[in-house]
Amino acid sequence: MKKALILAALGIALALFFYSNTKAKAETMILGYTAGDTASYQSLTSYHGYLNGAAFDTFAFNKKGVILGKAPEQQLSFAKKKKIKTWAVISNYNDGIEDFDGALASRIMTDKTARKTFLDGLVKLAEKHAFYGINIDFEAVNPRDRARYASLIKDISAILHKKNIKTMVSVPAKSADDQKDSWSWPYDYAKIGKTADVVQIMTYDEHGIWSEPGSVAGTKWIKSSLQFAVKAIKPSKVVMGIPAYGNDWDTANQANSRFMQWNAVKSLIKQKKAKPVYDQKTGSMTFTYQDNNGHKHAVWFENEKTIQAKAHFTKTYHIGGVSVYALGYESESFWKAIRAGTT
Repeated sequence: MKKALILAALGIALALFFYSNTKAKAETMILGYTAGDTASYQSLTSYHGYLNGAAFDTFAFNKKGVILGKAPEQQLSFAKKKKIKTWAVISNYNDGIEDFDGALASRIMTDKTARKTFLDGLVKLAEKHAFYGINIDFEAVNPRDRARYASLIKDISAILHKKNIKTMVSVPAKSADDQKDSWSWPYDYAKIGKTADVVQIMTYDEHGIWSEPGSVAGTKWIKSSLQFAVKAIKPSKVVMGIPAYGNDWDTANQANSRFMQWNAVKSLIKQKKAKPVYDQKTGSMTFTYQDNNGHKHAVWFENEKTIQAKAHFTKTYHIGGVSVYALGYESESFWKAIRAGTT
């Protein structure tokens, strides 16, 4: 009898161990951003087994605080059918200037009527489409609005939490609070992280076609960004960004440089019979080629090996998961690398 009890207790302990580990794995966020187009729908339907979250980057707002944009119903329906948590991404993107608009974001923070309209609109949007959460993605926020932005996030979280709706906030990656850095200074990690449920650190675009050639997400840069983030924010709330794209610089004429999706880079490698090399310093891949005009190009991108290594930072820093930008850019080998890195 005593032996039987011991074996039974051991069996229960093992069951609890495996249950807790399975639960922990399930709670790691694997989020895919989608623009709601055909390519992203194809990725969602093809690779949904690798995801537990989908963020629909299809919403903006006007100066009166009215939410603009449409929910991609087909994608939403599919995601819910597959029990994927859905998020509505709200950006301060201004079609008039075709960019993120700091002045538009500021108006929502300072105009009481627009602010109320905006807050009420978030609740209505989430309830109408049964979104799991709202993802606030305000970029190019004015430095003078640092405190106001943290206050806005606090109010957004409060009103959404009353309805059992989660709040996620996207913020630029940074390794220090530098007041001279007008791009990242406006985001008070500690205050935002205190009230938001998830803080998505945009650990991509370290370099872009606006800059000199370089890695989209170098290892050292990501590490320093995450180290700073987890000191200010509860690690389990932090989600790191993973790029499903690279960049191609025309070194003779930067105006011809271009953003390149993951699949497009692979096609270019075949077309140019290029031989990419691993850059030890950044943990990224790079190659060069010459175009038909005789211009030298430098391409920086991530492959399966580097994606897996960078996704593993979720374990190194005990953070909440990864977010991928964006669905429709990638192949299944990309998602296999994400899975290998996060499990």
